[in-house]
Amino acid sequence: MKILVINSGSSSLKYLLFDMADEKVLARGIVEKIGEETSFLKHTTSEKEIAVEASASDHDAAFQLMIDALLDEGHGVIESTEEVSAVGHRVVHGGETFVESRVITDEVVETIEEYFSLAPLHNPPNLAGIRSAQKSFPDVAHVAVFDTAFHQGMPKHAYLYALPYELYEKDRVRKYGFHGTSHRFVYARAAEILRTPPEEFNAITCHLGNGCSLAAVQGGRSIDTSMGLTPLEGVVMGTRTGDFDPAIVFFLARRRGYTLEQMDKMFNKESGLLGVSGVSNDMREIHEAAEGGN
Repeated sequence: MKILVINSGSSSLKYLLFDMADEKVLARGIVEKIGEETSFLKHTTSEKEIAVEASASDHDAAFQLMIDALLDEGHGVIESTEEVSAVGHRVVHGGETFVESRVITDEVVETIEEYFSLAPLHNPPNLAGIRSAQKSFPDVAHVAVFDTAFHQGMPKHAYLYALPYELYEKDRVRKYGFHGTSHRFVYARAAEILRTPPEEFNAITCHLGNGCSLAAVQGGRSIDTSMGLTPLEGVVMGTRTGDFDPAIVFFLARRRGYTLEQMDKMFNKESGLLGVSGVSNDMREIHEAAEGGN
């Protein structure tokens, strides 16, 4: 059985193709700068690595580049798309609805759309990737794996904010946490290396990349995590602020007249290490390359 794993960002498409017979990675790659004048494809197998300029005006075009690379006579690893038995999709925000991975149905798609407001930078391109994949692989199961699912077992005192309770009741304003698939894997692998039964193992797990988060895991269950309602909360990241005094929002609105849209962009894409370093061009390129994955 071969499974294709997709991580679809706003301007990038990352993919891995696994042969589950021995859990071997047959190929991995990324299509970068989707929607721009010139896109790039990097495709790697155990024998070859290619990097070429390409054209990917949208996610459908990016998927075709990926498929062409997987089927290529020189560097491909499959002879037909029919060899792919299932497609797994990383989806950032599953809210309180999804506590585990789900086969993608129309109902699941509608719910992912409902959470656009909670993850506007991530859920829309995640869903764009799902729709493109369904066109490219129409006859196989597509499964959504949610970043938030692992943290849905947090106790109430860990996920509630000290805000009027009706904001949670009516709008579900709460801490959700992210990078759940990463934290779950790191926890299980650490327990394995330390030869400790997972149910008896407690750990602090760290996901470090362009986006960073920490989690407290007790007996296999996430009991607290650094990210919150959105991936903006927590430790300083590549381009995100992490925690800061929320009154800064009011100060900037009054002092500089910043709009909500300007501050949203600043806090998510122009802050963090990028903001304090001032090394804008290099950091922006790093952010764009890592945007879909972190």
